Amino acid sequence: RGTMQETRLEDLVERGRSATGKAAADLVDEATAAPGVLVFGELLDLDGVRALASDPVLAGKLAVLRVFAHGTLPEYRADKSLPPLSPAQELKLRRLTVASLAEKSAVLSYSLLRRALELDTIRELEDLLINECVATGVVRGKLDQKKERFEVHEAMARDVEFSKLGGVIASLEAWREDVRAALAAAEETARRAKEASAKETERVENVDAAVAAMTQRLKAEAESLGARASGGAAAAEHEEDLVDAMDADDVRSEIGLKRRR
Repeated sequence: RGTMQETRLEDLVERGRSATGKAAADLVDEATAAPGVLVFGELLDLDGVRALASDPVLAGKLAVLRVFAHGTLPEYRADKSLPPLSPAQELKLRRLTVASLAEKSAVLSYSLLRRALELDTIRELEDLLINECVATGVVRGKLDQKKERFEVHEAMARDVEFSKLGGVIASLEAWREDVRAALAAAEETARRAKEASAKETERVENVDAAVAAMTQRLKAEAESLGARASGGAAAAEHEEDLVDAMDADDVRSEIGLKRRR
C-alpha cells in the first residue's frame, strides 16, 4: 500500500510542476479524493498550487488542501467559506481525522469518534475503522466493543503545519539533549565500573601476592625445622655411640682388674 501511495503522489507532484490556475485546482481535487494519497506537503510546495491563494475564485481549493494536510473534519465544518466536499473527499477526511485523533490519544471512545466523524451508529463507526482505517494502514489497533472504544497501537504521521515546525524542532532539540545527558550518564557509570574493576583486580593481585609470599615463608620455615630435626637425630645417635664406647671401655677395665687380682 505504501509503494502505491508514493507512486501516486509522485505522479501528482510531477504533473503539478507545470499546473497553474484551474489545472492546479483540479489537481487539488484529484489529490484530496485519491484514496492512496494521505500526505500533501509536496503538493503544497508547488508554485502553481501556492498561487491559488491569490485567486479569489480558486483560493478555497488551497484552503481545502491545507485541511487535508493538517486538519480534521470538524475543522473543515467550522470554516463555512470552504467549498463542498465530494463523497470520496469526505470519506478520506474522516480517515485522516481518525489518524489525527489517534496521534493524540491511545484510547478513543466511540462517542468521541462518532461526534468527530459525524456518524450516527456504532456499526457505521466500526465499519469505517476496520475497512477504511485499519485495513489501509491509517491506524493500527483493536476494537473493544464491550467498552465501546478503539485502542490505538500505531497511527500514520500527518504533514506538519509550517507554523508548528518551531515546536517540533524544539521538541527534537530537547530530545537530543536528553539523549546526550543519558549517554553522558552511561559513560560516567561505565567509567566508574571500569575504575572499580581495576581496583578490585589490584586488590586480588595483592592478596594473591601476599598468599604466595606467606606460602613461601611457611615452606621455608618447614624446611628449616626439618633440617633441625635431622641434625638433632644425628647428634643423639652420635651421643649414643659415645656412651656405648665408654661402656665398652669400662667393661674392659673391670675385666683387667679382675685378672690382676
